[in-house]
This record gives sequence, structure tokens and C-alpha cells, in this order.
Amino acid sequence: MGGRGPRSRVRDSRKTPRPCHATILTYMSIQVKIAALVASDRLRAWHPAKGRPAKRRLYLTRQAWTDLMDANSAVNLLGCRGYIESSLMRWTTGGLVYGDTKGRFLFRLDPPPPEVWEMRVTEPVVQARLFGRFAEADTLILTGMFTRRLLGKKGSPEWREAMVQTTTSWDGLFGLAPLFTGTTIHDYVKENCDDFPI
Repeated sequence: MGGRGPRSRVRDSRKTPRPCHATILTYMSIQVKIAALVASDRLRAWHPAKGRPAKRRLYLTRQAWTDLMDANSAVNLLGCRGYIESSLMRWTTGGLVYGDTKGRFLFRLDPPPPEVWEMRVTEPVVQARLFGRFAEADTLILTGMFTRRLLGKKGSPEWREAMVQTTTSWDGLFGLAPLFTGTTIHDYVKENCDDFPI
């Protein structure tokens, strides 16, 4: 009996290690995490016009929402908002997404940083680029909106800064949660996606 007492006390005094924050995020359902961010107003869901069902999911960070809604933002002052909203509608309603090597509508930018995507708004004279990342297939989170002229040529400091802004915003929302990655655009967009080169 005397030998059992100390061993019992040692066992009883052991505490189960508490999972670290990164572990919690790793195993938390991404939908649950997004719902919590929406509830705290750190993300805003973009819904199609009334009467049109959503077939894909789209969320805007506070910065992206401001870029779109603020009358004094560059995309508003230069008249891009209507064209941007048309592109957002196209995404959420399941419209055809072109994702060939030319990236006619949706394009994964060359890293670093990894997994930064741009939605290309090319209809008006003043074009726009919407930056973001995929949380999961058919779920896009936009972090910022920029006029094409502001970004300059691919690889410019302005372009790189916009990509870094995306990762900084993402890390602030999702912490150390692993990035959603895929090999082809069909891993990201499950239906109505054309990547056939022309």
C-alpha cells in the first residue's frame, strides 16, 4: 500500500496539456471560424441580388469593404464600383470562371507570398484587381481592392505590397491555420470553371 500512494499522487498531479492556439485553429472547422469572424464584424458576407441563389461563398474584410463602399476610395472615385459588383455577382451566383494560364478572371499570383489570388475586373477603361485567398473550395475571402494603374507592372513594389497586405490581413483573421492549397484551379472552383487555353 505504501508503494501505491506516491505513484497515485504523481498520476493525480499530472495535468493534461492544453492545446495551443495553433492546434485549435488547425482542427476547427473553417466554416465555424468564418461564422465567428462574421459575427464579430471582422468579415462581411457578400450576397447576390435578392432572388438569386448563392452558389459560391464570398467574404470581404473590413478593408475590402471600405475599398468598395467608401465614396472616397480609389475604386469609387475612378468609377470602378459597378464593374466590381458585377464581378462579385458573377462569382457568388456561380457564373463561368475563366482560369486559364492568362488568368482572364481569376488568377493565382506567383509567390512569395503563397496562395494570393486576384480577381481581375477588366471591363472598364480603369481596371481593378481584387486580392484575396481561398478559405476552402468555392469560398473566397477578399482582403483589398486596387486600381490596375496603382499597382503598376507585375513585380512592382506596389504589387508586392498589395500581396503582403493580403497575407497580413489573412494572418490577423486566421492566425496559424494552414492555407488551403490545390494543384489546379479546379481544386478551388468546383463547377462552371474553364481553364482551356485559347
